[in-house]
Amino acid sequence: MTSYGFMTRSNLSGASGRTTKETRFALKNGGEIGGISNDGNTCFMNSVIQSLASSKELLRFIDSYLYPDIEVENSQPVKSVVPRSDLVFTAALRKLIENVNGCYGTRGKEFSAKPLLNKMPNGPKQNFFTGYNQEDAQEFYQLVMNLVESEYKKASNIPKQIDEKGSKFIDISSVANYVTGCDQLGKTLPVYVPATHVDPNIEDAEHKAFKMNLITPVDGVSAERIGCLVCGEVGGIRYSVMSGISLNLPRKESYYSSVSLQELLDEWINPEIIEDVNCNRCGLEQTKQFLQEKITEGTNEKVAQSFKSRLAEIEAELKQPHITDEVFEKLSIKQMIRKTKKSKQIYMSRPPALLSLHINRSVFDPRTYMVVKNSSNVEFPAVLDLSPYVVEPQDVDLDARMPFRRGDAPLEEPKGDEDEDGQANGNTHIPKNPELQYQLKAVIAHYGTHNYGHYICYRKHRGTWWRISDESVYAVTEHEALNSQGTFMLFFEYNDNETESLQELTESDLEMEREVSDSNNSRNLQPSGPSFRAEDEDDDLYENDKSDSLVEDDVSMESGVVNAPSTAATEDLEYTNGEERAFHM
Repeated sequence: MTSYGFMTRSNLSGASGRTTKETRFALKNGGEIGGISNDGNTCFMNSVIQSLASSKELLRFIDSYLYPDIEVENSQPVKSVVPRSDLVFTAALRKLIENVNGCYGTRGKEFSAKPLLNKMPNGPKQNFFTGYNQEDAQEFYQLVMNLVESEYKKASNIPKQIDEKGSKFIDISSVANYVTGCDQLGKTLPVYVPATHVDPNIEDAEHKAFKMNLITPVDGVSAERIGCLVCGEVGGIRYSVMSGISLNLPRKESYYSSVSLQELLDEWINPEIIEDVNCNRCGLEQTKQFLQEKITEGTNEKVAQSFKSRLAEIEAELKQPHITDEVFEKLSIKQMIRKTKKSKQIYMSRPPALLSLHINRSVFDPRTYMVVKNSSNVEFPAVLDLSPYVVEPQDVDLDARMPFRRGDAPLEEPKGDEDEDGQANGNTHIPKNPELQYQLKAVIAHYGTHNYGHYICYRKHRGTWWRISDESVYAVTEHEALNSQGTFMLFFEYNDNETESLQELTESDLEMEREVSDSNNSRNLQPSGPSFRAEDEDDDLYENDKSDSLVEDDVSMESGVVNAPSTAATEDLEYTNGEERAFHM
């Protein structure tokens, strides 16, 4: 295994070495963390594992069931230090996370992900290492969490598929811990939504609820409303368990295009207008009008009686909150139906404890008829306010002509414009909910083109931000992490307000850092000689690109990465001949 420690980057652009302030702080708090060796096109996998290793909520969840309780006479049960033998994948994942989160001082360690991969029951083990098939980071993340969930269900004796249709609704009075919306946010537990939102026609709805089973910390609840913009009818709110959000980048206008994460989320919640569709209620209203006209025209008594009978049925059904498809097919007259338009809109109803955001960079190029990479820059904060993107059940408006969330300004345009404060239309005057201030924990970035490239990870651990490229690990500033290029996935975590016990730098530490900085500045004034490169530095940054033909036309030329060894464009070029991967979006 390679032994490496805190290193100063070589002067690739003639600039001085990296400041040692972050290094000194990291040393006072355990030193360097572990890297993961690249065993053949596995940078995507390494980046996902490092990102998950930064989540306190995920580690708490795994520890809650991986280590069995040991009964102690006349005392509370204690946790075993030996993991359950039947949870082989979770045990391997926990061990690897424990290794990379270790305290290694100035001499970091390198670990292999092969033991974890060997425990994947359905994973294409050989393809991860042959160099001929590189998987997608988002897909690997989903695979890992699916396996974690599967083994948790095994440990907890939860059926693989819960039959929710058999007992669709439950009586609220029978629920000991009734949690709805953002109640007890940060905890992974069953969540309940009003029965009227799922089935508007249900009887005695105020006493009933629908149960949503959240299993892992990445599970949250989304709420989708589809309704008619003419009559306002909504056939219920579609609540679903979500394990992350995929955000599409807008087509870039230039090489220097940039978009904020908040803008992408604003677009995600913007309503989509669906033209020329049937509305059951509008269809029955039109049929009702037609029958009334025919009855008034004075047709023969037998036909008029038939019309009156159907009219009575229609009027009875129109009193229901929702017109079902069965009723519509039975009572409507197809020739009388005029198409209408509906709106479709989605929010989070309950964010997960660990929120993963995937930036979809795949776009179709009409010039080449190929899928290429959109290299636009994504700006993201250290603290993400989710308040504008969450609607709790009690705030849902069941009239599709009104804003999804009660209290929001009406949305005059389905896509659009922002107000002077930069908020999307309809999301103005949203108070910040302290519970919805999520902390950035990790960033996965991709350098290169759509088919060739390299994944790296920035993650925060023990108060220090780290740049991790497989086995190469560097302490960096938060500013550098927030200005990283090629953002592919972001991980934000619920803030539990627990204070981490860390040793801050003393005045003597800062004075020593200033002396080292002054010394480095003095050396930089000397005549330049051969550039120095640390033996174990990030090899992938020094590879020369010998195949410009592989670089796509839309590779970003944006620069300005603070403390980075090269611009985003240069890094994209250097990774062009690197590892191949495929998007499956």
